[in-house]
Amino acid sequence: MKTDQAVTCKYPACENEPRAADDGAGAKPKYCGQPDPVTGKPHTALTAFRRRQELTRAGGAAEAEDLGRPVTMATARAAELRNGIRADMTALTGKLTELAAQLDRAADPEAAAAQVEAVQAEAAQQVADAHADAAREAQRRQQADADAEEARSAGVEMDGKLQAAETARGQADQRATDARAEADQARRAATVQIDQARAAADTQVSAARDRAANAEAQAREAIERAHTDAAALVRAADDARDHAARELEQLRADTDRAREEAARQLRQARADAAREREELRTVLDVRAATLAEARDDLRARAERAERDLDQARAELTRLTVHDPAAEPTASRPAPTPRRGRQKAAPQA
Repeated sequence: MKTDQAVTCKYPACENEPRAADDGAGAKPKYCGQPDPVTGKPHTALTAFRRRQELTRAGGAAEAEDLGRPVTMATARAAELRNGIRADMTALTGKLTELAAQLDRAADPEAAAAQVEAVQAEAAQQVADAHADAAREAQRRQQADADAEEARSAGVEMDGKLQAAETARGQADQRATDARAEADQARRAATVQIDQARAAADTQVSAARDRAANAEAQAREAIERAHTDAAALVRAADDARDHAARELEQLRADTDRAREEAARQLRQARADAAREREELRTVLDVRAATLAEARDDLRARAERAERDLDQARAELTRLTVHDPAAEPTASRPAPTPRRGRQKAAPQA
């Protein structure tokens, strides 16, 4: 009595349902195509085959302990092996018949062609994903070009600020020149006043000695104030010029940093684009090699199945002739060899 069981993906330990057929024709897909949570690769015939090989290499049961009685345990194991061998010999004929049927099914070229079509469909999807990645890379390149254009605009703006700073420096130098001229004029005016005071003192020495002394003192104070004011103006002009020079140097440094940063971002964007193109080219080469490997593997497996089928039939004929217990099975006609039905796998 048959029971309905849910069909699951043939990938080891996967409980998902197989993916739906693209056009409804041919053999039904046996794998879900979902990415594996451990390796990240989609569940396909190739990845399932490799996973089974990994499990086989990592498998192997540990031998039970002899519990301190190696002879007794060895005798018991030998008896179990003898009974198992006897049972295997009894069921060997039936198993060989079933093996021949399974090898016929494995050598079916239609199933192999369906599997190859599934692999080609997967490869087409991967190529479409690669084209989508290339489009996204082009968008990132356009964004990098826009950032570079913005950096160039910032450089133009910095040049304008630099010109404004040069103008401010020229104005500061002009103010310093005017301050020096005013100091010279004040010095000349003070000198004139001294000469006038001395002339008045010479003509009026006897009558205005005190006034001459007072005028001389006032003149000296005026000279000192003029010198002090002139020195203060010169210092202010020098400070303004130094401040303008510092601002100019800062603006130049900021402009240089902005230009270097823009150039660095542009180089980085170009390097990233080149690296992504190389990675995409490598992925496509690897996928093409994987498809070629899968095609060769399917072809080798079909040829190996054909050879195994011939060997199984020969073994079945030999056992039928020499084993009386296999006479009911031998009375049935042997399946006709299916040589020449194997089709070459289509080129990927």
